[in-house]
Amino acid sequence: MIKTDSNFNLLNSNINNLIKSTIYLNRNIEKCPTCSSKHYIKYGSFKGIQRYKCKECDKTFSSASNSLWSYSKKDPIKWTKFVEYVLERKSLRFCAEKLEISLVTAFYWRHKVLHGLTFDSIPAKLSGDVHIAKKLILENFKGCRNIIPSVRHNIWVVAAKDYDDSIIVKPISRCHWHLPSFNQKIYYLIEKETYIVPYGDRYISLVAKAHNKKRIKEVQSDKLIWSFQIIIEKWLKKYHGVASKYLEKYLSLFILFLTKKEINYMDLSKRLCIEFRFLKIRDIGKVNYKSTGVLL
Repeated sequence: MIKTDSNFNLLNSNINNLIKSTIYLNRNIEKCPTCSSKHYIKYGSFKGIQRYKCKECDKTFSSASNSLWSYSKKDPIKWTKFVEYVLERKSLRFCAEKLEISLVTAFYWRHKVLHGLTFDSIPAKLSGDVHIAKKLILENFKGCRNIIPSVRHNIWVVAAKDYDDSIIVKPISRCHWHLPSFNQKIYYLIEKETYIVPYGDRYISLVAKAHNKKRIKEVQSDKLIWSFQIIIEKWLKKYHGVASKYLEKYLSLFILFLTKKEINYMDLSKRLCIEFRFLKIRDIGKVNYKSTGVLL
């Protein structure tokens, strides 16, 4: 007797398995995700995905380990559509309704995607004339329970852009300007031969003065950095406020918005899956402050 499949559930299941096995077919596994050992052997396969066993810790893993949707039981098609919705800045409620997932799942998925984007948001270097500006964003505790702060401090967000339109935007400190944090997150990308153009901040002007070494150069102002404070304020309004502990991840998406590059969500989704960009749910929103107010 031939079994019917009027709802195409079996077909959809096979399509999803085929998509997964195709994506992970050429994924390069260099080490064990548990102990980082390079001594492992092939250990069969499951639904077309190669599995491995580590000789050091005896743990098993697969070609799909530590990818964007590791341990997810949802279809890869839903993940791909969700990446598109994130790029379009759709609300979590919209994503949940369209993909038939819970609001909590949509929240976790968004932060997994944003975490994956942070790897692409840092340029290799900043060269030529580098324009730097800052924006003070009031500390936000959206979503935090049992927090009644008496004072909300400012988060220092710094943007730097070079002649080649490479951009980096990072929160560097809380409450006060902190030069070591700026050096660690922004300045290390700036080449020695560059000329720094500061915008409306005395601390950045001091950095520029020390870097430029008394050089004076006629540089046309950059419209994007000149209006950076207005642009980022309008962009964040779309989300009705972003909690400070998630701010850096949202800024990785903001950089894509600033560069205005055409992005193929299919290619982006595949890259997020192939590369090792997995984020555990318990690590979402982890942010620590030193006594100096430095963001870690």
